[in-house]
Amino acid sequence: MLVPSTPLLPRVLILGAPFGAGHERVAGALAEAFQAEGAQVEVVDHFRAFVPPAFRRGALALFWATLRWTPRLWGLAYDLSARMGPRSPAMVGLGHLGAPALRRHLEATRPDTVVHVHPTPAGALAWLESTSALRIPHGVVVTDFVAHSQWLPVGLDRYFVASEAIRVDAIARGVPAERVVASGIPVAAAFAGPADRRAARDALELDDDRPAVLVTGGMRGTLGGVAEVSDALAATAVPFRAIVVCGDHRRLAAVLGSRYGADPRFRVLGRVSDMERLMAAVDLVLTKAGAVTAAEALALGRPLVFFSSLPGQERANELYLERAGAAVRAADRAALRRVLGELLGEPVRLAPLAAVARQLARPDAARVVAKEMLALVGPR
Repeated sequence: MLVPSTPLLPRVLILGAPFGAGHERVAGALAEAFQAEGAQVEVVDHFRAFVPPAFRRGALALFWATLRWTPRLWGLAYDLSARMGPRSPAMVGLGHLGAPALRRHLEATRPDTVVHVHPTPAGALAWLESTSALRIPHGVVVTDFVAHSQWLPVGLDRYFVASEAIRVDAIARGVPAERVVASGIPVAAAFAGPADRRAARDALELDDDRPAVLVTGGMRGTLGGVAEVSDALAATAVPFRAIVVCGDHRRLAAVLGSRYGADPRFRVLGRVSDMERLMAAVDLVLTKAGAVTAAEALALGRPLVFFSSLPGQERANELYLERAGAAVRAADRAALRRVLGELLGEPVRLAPLAAVARQLARPDAARVVAKEMLALVGPR
């Protein structure tokens, strides 16, 4: 009697980058979704695995120093690169950075499909396919609320974007319509369930009905005006509760803990692993406009206030979500105080923002990407 052979599980390679925790969170959400679909998944940091170490260290140092000390320069570079394609001579080879080592990895591991969560590996594999006989289904997941040209190298099989409006923009930039999918920005499955505000507040011992705010500036904590926001909250006369997440910035956590540790309105935390629980407990998320944090808030139906966003993609994210009606931008400290007074003083003002947040939510984005890419592989 013939015994049916066990189908081989599809092999998926997810390529990320070390430029911010957002790329890592998207890669993790995608890995979770692919595994749920029965795939074998390998997640690789393109820069750590395929880029020369000296170049990687220099690029990371320059990236973080620019964001911290000369953010306007970052914004100028972002705007300039938006006017150039990934293969522009002005990119001086950056559009296919790490391609030789990537090719060796592909030949050694033979994945059935590749998903990029950063434009550099997307450009590298697109370049390999354009200059050799290498062919493999691959797609890029754009992790911002904008279709920046560096995220759209020619030749990919799929381009996953945050919304239908951004899909239209990508098509207008020359990407074939049948290859662009308005998936949303992938978030972990923990953000996909309905947010039980009461249960989350009880678990955190936020046992009153005062409006609650989550303040975060990213896991590094060095960007995003966390201290300024905390000071603005402390100065407001309206009742509130605040959960302040300082990430890995221990000095910031110590300073704010000393300043507000005895204030019952505040809870100051360092790095957290349960952001979904914190977001579920609050009524408002106050942060810089990192797209993944915003997507997580939207998935739970939480409105946003943006403050101290960086020029470049964060400013673009801010503009998109403010125009959509899910967020409010506080341009400076005076505006921040005014916005906090209005929204916390009259919590009914949060309802329209929350309604739009729920409309924009795409908690199933990771699953959409996984199913779409596995469909390109076909049956094994």
